[in-house]
Amino acid sequence: MNSKTKTIISLIIFVLFLAGVYFVYNGFVNKSQPDTGNTQPPGTVQQNSDAQPDENNGSGAEGVTEDETEQSEEKLKALDFTVYDKEGNKVNLSDFYGKPIIINFWATWCPYCVEEMPLFEEKYKEYGEEINFLMVDAVDGNRETKEKGEKFIEDSGFTFPVYFDTDEDASYTYQAYSLPTTVFIDADSYIIAYQPGMLTPDMMQKGIDLILGTEPDTVAHD
Repeated sequence: MNSKTKTIISLIIFVLFLAGVYFVYNGFVNKSQPDTGNTQPPGTVQQNSDAQPDENNGSGAEGVTEDETEQSEEKLKALDFTVYDKEGNKVNLSDFYGKPIIINFWATWCPYCVEEMPLFEEKYKEYGEEINFLMVDAVDGNRETKEKGEKFIEDSGFTFPVYFDTDEDASYTYQAYSLPTTVFIDADSYIIAYQPGMLTPDMMQKGIDLILGTEPDTVAHD
């Protein structure tokens, strides 16, 4: 597949994300943050951005409306990609289907990526038996290389599984152009949340609860 075709497909996929993915988090809220090289600061918890306002001008009906039920059914299946493990073996996202998955796109030059990594290590140690963690190093061959990523992980003592996106297949597929970016996928291989920006502990836990089915997927009212 040539680069032009791949770019067109990536743009189509991004539109699908905007139309179909349930956005639990919004990472594009703080415009005053300095530009640190296409990195994203922490986002804020947000319910479905496609939710419609109450036409009856009320404060919101109790429970889940018919529209909200339909929206919850309009989920997007996880899109497969290929990355590589430390030994250079091909690994597909689909290899991990059947159990909840957390994908984190990161790079050593990204300060927010580095800052949130201890949180991923903590949650991996806590939920590693229940959730597949895929820490995907966004290798571009210039600012980020496989060697840089391996050295950083080894020096830091992290134990979570690390994969290298040397073909940039995963980054294209999930439009992970702002780092860090995290994707939460449930056991049925549906994308539940997509977060461009650093996760706070509360946001991480909410995403985990959603893909494990321990967090009610409803809109909260004041």
